[in-house]
Amino acid sequence: MTTIQFGRQAVQRPPFDINGLTFSSVPLSLAEERQLAGAGQDAETDDAVMDALLNVLTELLNTRAQGEMVTTDWLMENLMPADLEGIVAHLRGEADTGA
Repeated sequence: MTTIQFGRQAVQRPPFDINGLTFSSVPLSLAEERQLAGAGQDAETDDAVMDALLNVLTELLNTRAQGEMVTTDWLMENLMPADLEGIVAHLRGEADTGA
């Protein structure tokens, strides 16, 4: 008999790398989706929105880090704008980012 499974841990994908650092591909939880949705909603400038998104992404990546942790400064130096969307899409299971 086949068992249908739900939940984040039921989805297993290989880890992904960002400039030599490795992160697990555990899908986003409902709480993490809420965090992303609320990032920057009270911000008054585009820079403040970007800072809020980077802070959330830093938290998401650090919970998935398989070694060294990252900072928002590290993300600013090592990511391109399209990478932000690609990482989130990958963690949502929306797209194959080539990772």
